[in-house]
Amino acid sequence: MALVKRELRPNSELTPFRTWGPLSIFDEVNRLFEETMGDFGRTSVPSTYVAPVDLYETDEALVLEMAVPGMGPDEIDISLEGNKLTIRGESKPVEDQGVRRYYLQEIPHGTFVRSFTLPVEINADEVKAEFKNGLLRLLMPKVETARAKRIPISVGE
Repeated sequence: MALVKRELRPNSELTPFRTWGPLSIFDEVNRLFEETMGDFGRTSVPSTYVAPVDLYETDEALVLEMAVPGMGPDEIDISLEGNKLTIRGESKPVEDQGVRRYYLQEIPHGTFVRSFTLPVEINADEVKAEFKNGLLRLLMPKVETARAKRIPISVGE
C-alpha cells in the first residue's frame, strides 16, 4: 500500500497567516463546495432569448430598432396600448431530419416578450414597422405637443 500525497490548489493552502476580509468566508464556502461536489452540484439553467434593442428619439419621432436574426416578419407580433409597446416573437430551431451532435450551441431559440413604456406620447395611427436583414425598425411619430420646437431669440436694442 502506497500513500499518495494530494496536491492542493495554489490558493487553497491552509496557513494561519492568510488574510481574511469581510467576504472571504463566502470564498471559503465556495472553495469547499467545489472541492467536495466538483461539477456534480452545478446545474445549467437554459437561457432565454432577449432580443437586443435600441430606442432613441429624434425631433419628430421615437425609433425602436430590434435585432431579430433568423426570424421573419410573420414570427413577430407588435402591440401598442396607450404608452406601452409590446413585441413578441419566436425563434424556431432549424428543422433538420438528420442527427446533430453539437460541439457548441449558442444560437438562442424560443419565444421572447419585450415591453417598453414609451417616454413620450406618440401618434399610434402613424406608426410604421419595417423589417430588413433581421432588423425590425419601428418609426413612431410623436404627437404635435411632444415634438421639439425651436424658439427664436430676439436681440434687444
